[in-house]
Amino acid sequence: MSARRISQRTIIPLILILLPLVYFFPAVKGDVLLATGDAWAYSLPVRMLLGQMIRNGSLPLWNPHTFGGMPLLASVQPGVLYPLNWLFAVLPPGVAMNAVTILTFHLALIGSYLYGRAVQMNRVGALVTALAFTFGGFMIGHLEMTNYIAAAAWLPWILLAVERQFRSDSLKESWRWAALGAFFIALQCYAGLPQATWQTILVCAPYFLFSLWLRDDAPALNFRLRFIASISVMAAGGALLSAIQLLPAIELQRQGERAAIPYEAFAAYPMAPRFLLSLVFPYFFGGGQPPLYHLSGWDEWWLVKSGHGYVGMLGLLLLLLAWFGSPRKRIVWFWTVMAVMALLLSLGDDLPFNLNHLLYRVPVYNLFRGSYRHTFEFTFAAAVLAGLGATAMAKIERRQARRMLLRSSAVLTMIVIATALTFRFFAQYFSSPAMPAPDEFSLTRAEALVPLILCALSLCVGWLSANKQTRLMKSLLVTLLFVDLASFGWFTHWRSTQSDQMKQLDDSAAMKVIKARADNQHSFRVISQAVWPYGENYSAISHANLAMVRGLDSVSGYDPMRLPLPAALAGRMDIFGTLRDADAYGLNDQGLNLLNVRYLLRERSSRADEKRLRGMRNGEVYFDGILAEMKLAPGGRLTLEADGFAADELTIISSLMNGAHFEDGTPVASIRLSTTDGRVIEKVVQAGRDTAEWAWERADLRATAKHHKASVIQSSRAKSERGDFTVHHYLARFTFDRSAIDYVELESLQPQAELMILRMNLKDSSSGDEAPLDRQRLSPERWRLVERCGEADLYENLKAMPRAWFVEKVSTMSAAEALKTIRTGKHSDGVLFDPQHEALLETGLPTPSKVAAEPGQQRVTVTRYESSRIEFQASTASDSFLVLSEIDYPGWQARVDGQETTIYRTDYALRGIVVPAGNHRLEFSYRPMSLYKGAMLSATGLLMLLAGMIITGRRAAETA
Repeated sequence: MSARRISQRTIIPLILILLPLVYFFPAVKGDVLLATGDAWAYSLPVRMLLGQMIRNGSLPLWNPHTFGGMPLLASVQPGVLYPLNWLFAVLPPGVAMNAVTILTFHLALIGSYLYGRAVQMNRVGALVTALAFTFGGFMIGHLEMTNYIAAAAWLPWILLAVERQFRSDSLKESWRWAALGAFFIALQCYAGLPQATWQTILVCAPYFLFSLWLRDDAPALNFRLRFIASISVMAAGGALLSAIQLLPAIELQRQGERAAIPYEAFAAYPMAPRFLLSLVFPYFFGGGQPPLYHLSGWDEWWLVKSGHGYVGMLGLLLLLLAWFGSPRKRIVWFWTVMAVMALLLSLGDDLPFNLNHLLYRVPVYNLFRGSYRHTFEFTFAAAVLAGLGATAMAKIERRQARRMLLRSSAVLTMIVIATALTFRFFAQYFSSPAMPAPDEFSLTRAEALVPLILCALSLCVGWLSANKQTRLMKSLLVTLLFVDLASFGWFTHWRSTQSDQMKQLDDSAAMKVIKARADNQHSFRVISQAVWPYGENYSAISHANLAMVRGLDSVSGYDPMRLPLPAALAGRMDIFGTLRDADAYGLNDQGLNLLNVRYLLRERSSRADEKRLRGMRNGEVYFDGILAEMKLAPGGRLTLEADGFAADELTIISSLMNGAHFEDGTPVASIRLSTTDGRVIEKVVQAGRDTAEWAWERADLRATAKHHKASVIQSSRAKSERGDFTVHHYLARFTFDRSAIDYVELESLQPQAELMILRMNLKDSSSGDEAPLDRQRLSPERWRLVERCGEADLYENLKAMPRAWFVEKVSTMSAAEALKTIRTGKHSDGVLFDPQHEALLETGLPTPSKVAAEPGQQRVTVTRYESSRIEFQASTASDSFLVLSEIDYPGWQARVDGQETTIYRTDYALRGIVVPAGNHRLEFSYRPMSLYKGAMLSATGLLMLLAGMIITGRRAAETA
C-alpha cells in the first residue's frame, strides 16, 4: 500500500475526530457549558437524575421529583436507554453534558462522511457533506435541544445502512447492514425525540423507493426483491428493538395532551417565507453574539435563534455546482426534491391553498408542531448536494468544470446581491416584533459584510479548485467551508453559558432552610411561583426540574409529556411548571393540599422596570419584560398584592374568552381596591368598554358578537382550523383619588366567560411611577411565611396533607364533579369537602366493597421510599381506606403483606387502597406491563437479527 494511501486513511479519521473538538474548544477546555435553554432547564437535570439512579442501582422508570411524579423512561425525552446519556453516571454533570453533546457532533460528522463515501463521493465531497450538515444551521441552532440533535445525528447512519444494502452483492452483507440499520433506528428512538424519528422516515422512505426504481444503476428484478426483503428486515428489526421505548411512550402519550394537538398548536412556529433570506445571510434578522455581531434578534425568536438551514456560502456554491453538473445524476434530482419539499413543509401555515390544513389531517404528522424544524431535512439534503457538487468538480475535466463554475458563480452572485440589496434597502419594511432603526441596515455591519466577504472568498477558492485539483486546494476548500460555518455557529447562543453556571444547581437559601426543617425529604412536596419563573430568580425559587437536582419532590416541573390529571389538580399547571389558575393558592382549593405541597417558594421581587409599559410602537403597546398572563376563570377570584403603592390609576390589558354573546355594558368582573387605611374602591370591568372577545375579528364570532371592540392596545395573528384572524388585547383605565393600595381583588361575574389578563398596573400620574400587579395575595390561614431567603419568600402550607393518611368516608362521583369538589372545597350541595376525612372515587372505576366509617386507631409510616418502590408500615383497628398522595398511573402495583391488592383512583389523580384491620407491611412498586411487553418484543427482534446473521454467515461459508 502506498504511503499516500496510508496518509489519506490516517488523516481523514484524524480530521473527523478533531473537528468537533476544535469547534467546541471552549467547552473542551471547560470554560463553556453546552447547556442553554432547554438543555439547561430540562436535559441537564433529567440526565443528572438518570445518572444518580444508575449509580444507585435503581431502574430509571419513574420520576418522583416533578409534577408530583410521572414516568421517566416513558416520557422519551430523558433518553433513559440512550448509551451516551449513561456518561452522567460516571462523570461530573458539567463534563458529562459537554461530552454527550460533542460526541453527538462526532456521530453526525462521521455518519455523514460515511454516507457520502457510500454514494461514491470523493473524500473532499464527503467531508463537505459532513461539515455542512454537522456544523450547519440546524444542528448548531438546535444545540440547546440536546435530545433533538442526538436523534438527528442518526439520520446519515440510517441512510448509510440503506445505501449499503442497495450496493451489497451478497445475502450475508445485506443482512449485516439490515441488522446495523435496525440498531441505528433503535438508537435514534432511544435518543429521545419522536419528531426527529418521524422526519427520518420522511427522508428514508422516499430514499428507499428512489433506490428501488429510479437510480441511475437500476437493479435487476431479483436484486430488487432481495433489497425489499433486506429493508423490510431492517425496518421490522428497528421497530422491535425500539419497542422497549415505544410501548411505554405510546401508553403515556395516549393519556396526556399529546394524544392529539389542536390545529393552533400544529400550526405554531412556521418558517415565514422571508426567512429564506437567512439561508444566505444567516444573521439577516439579527441574533448573533458579540464580538462580531451586534444586531439583536428582531424577528420571531424561534427562527432567529434556531430556525435557519445555513450550510455556508461555499456550501451554496457547491450545491449549485451539483445542479449545473453534466450529466446530472438522478441522485442530485432526488436530494434537490427533498430540499425543496423540506423548505415547503417548513413554511407551515404560510403554505398556499390551505395545504397546511390538509397536512393536519395526516395521521402521526399532525402530532408534531414547529414546522420550521423541517430545516433538519433541508440542511442534510443541501449538505449532500454540496458534497456531490464538490465531487463533480473534481471528477470532470477542467474546461467543463470552469463552465459549471461560471454558471454557479453567476447564480450565487445574483442571489447574494439580491439579499444584500434587500438587507440594505427593504429590510426595514418587514413587519416584526422589534424592528431596528433604519440606519442599522448597513452593508458595513458584520451581519451583511461577513457573508459578502465569504461569498467573494468562496468564488475565489472555487475557481482555484476548478483550475487545479491539488492537495493544497482541497485543504483550502475544506478549511474555508469550516471557517464559513464557524462564522455563523461560533456566534450563536451556545457560547453564552459559562461553566460556573453549574454553581446555580447548588442549594439555594430557601432550599437550605427547607432541608434543615425536614427529617424526611420524601414526606412533602414543594411548588414555586414567579411571573416568569425562568428569569433572574429561577435558581432562588428552585423552579421546574431544578428541584430534582436538589433532591426534593416538587409539583412544579418541565416536561412536554406531563400528565393532565395532576396538572388539573394543581391549578391547571402547564408543561413549564407554571400554575395558571391562581385560585389554587386560595383558602378553599384543596388541590395543592392533596398533592402534599408543604412549601411554596415564591419570587419576592423581580425587576420592576422589566414589567413596565414602555410606550407605543406602530400603534401598539410595547413591554420590555414578561407579561403576567393571569386568567380569571368563570366564578373565580384573583387577589393581588400592591404593597401599599400610592396610585390614582389602575390599568388593565385583557381580553375575553367565550364572551362574544355579551352585550355592551355587561359586567364581566368586579374590582375592589383595598387601601392601607381600610377603605375599599370599587370598579367594574364591562364588555365593549373595558374589554372584548379575544377573537372578535374571527368571521364566525364577528357575525354574532353583541358587543363592540374595546380600545385595542395590542394585536397579533392567530391560526386555526377556521382560518387566520387577528387577535386583540384591550386597554382599560380606571381612575380614582390617590390612595395607598394594600391589595386589589378581581372577581368573575359571569359563569362561563374567562378573562385573560396580560397586565395590571397601578400608576401614580403625578410621578409617572408604575407598579405591576402580578403576585397573588396569600391567605394567612393557609400560608405562613417561614423566612425571606434573598429573592424567594418561603411559605409553609398549614393545610397540606401528608404523603399517606386514612380517611373515614369514601364518596363516588364523576371525574369532573370530583375535580370541581376539590377545587371549590365543597360538594354540589354546599357541604364542605375535607380531604383529611373523605376520599373521592370516580364513578365507573373499581370501588371498594366496604370500608369502616370509623376505623378507630390508625397509623401509617413510610419505611422506604425509592423512585419506583415505596413501602409503608400501617396499623388500623378495622378495615380502612388509605389515601396516598402519589399519582395514579398504569403499572403501579400494591401489595399488603405480599398479597396483591387493588389500587383505586382517588381524589381525581391519586391512589388509594383498602387496608385490612391489623398491622401490615404495604408495598407499592412500578412495573408497567408496557415495559415488559416492549422488552419481550425487543428481545425477539435482537434474537431475530442475531439468528439471521448466523444463518447467512454459515450459508456464505458453505458456498465459498
